[in-house]
Amino acid sequence: MKRNDLVRRLPRLGEDELTVLGSLSDEDDLLGAVATGDFAGADYELLTLRECRIAGAAFTGSRLVRATLVDCLVTDSDWSGALLEDCRLERVEFKHCRLSGVQAQGCRFVDVAMLDCKIDEGNFRMTVWERGELRDSNLADSDFYGARLPASRIHGCDFSNVEFSRCDLAGSHLQRSRLEGIRGGDSFRGVTIGSDQVLPTALALFAAVGILVEDDE
Repeated sequence: MKRNDLVRRLPRLGEDELTVLGSLSDEDDLLGAVATGDFAGADYELLTLRECRIAGAAFTGSRLVRATLVDCLVTDSDWSGALLEDCRLERVEFKHCRLSGVQAQGCRFVDVAMLDCKIDEGNFRMTVWERGELRDSNLADSDFYGARLPASRIHGCDFSNVEFSRCDLAGSHLQRSRLEGIRGGDSFRGVTIGSDQVLPTALALFAAVGILVEDDE
């Protein structure tokens, strides 16, 4: 794999004046818009957002089915408890967002970054990531069972008590992240960690392969 293939591609946002939206509908295909306001608890199917900004918006408890977000910037927004079903995100950045309890099982993330976000108790089971970046975010108690995150850049995140069983993390970097209580240590084959992460990683690996650490009585 070439080095350039590992570099996350940034959102491509146009410079034209953007249309401000306060409402969305099923099957909307929007280009160059700003979504702001309260979308909490809403259901959307086949929604497509391209070169859009989502700023200061509330999608709390919303349900998005087969939605597509391409070249989008999401800032200071609340997606807590949102349900994403069969969604695809490509070249999308989340900055300073709250995604506590988000349900994104089986979604696809291509060139997606979550920066300085609160994503605790998130469900990312069986998700597929390409060139993912997680930085300075809280993902404690989240579930990545069976997820594919090869060559991801993960720095300064809280992964306390996260489920990593049956993950593909090969080539990923996890320096400066908290790994206490993680499960699925055998999925860490081929990752890069810092010296301060050796103990929690080793304990997770021991647990995964059935090694008990006990002193003689």
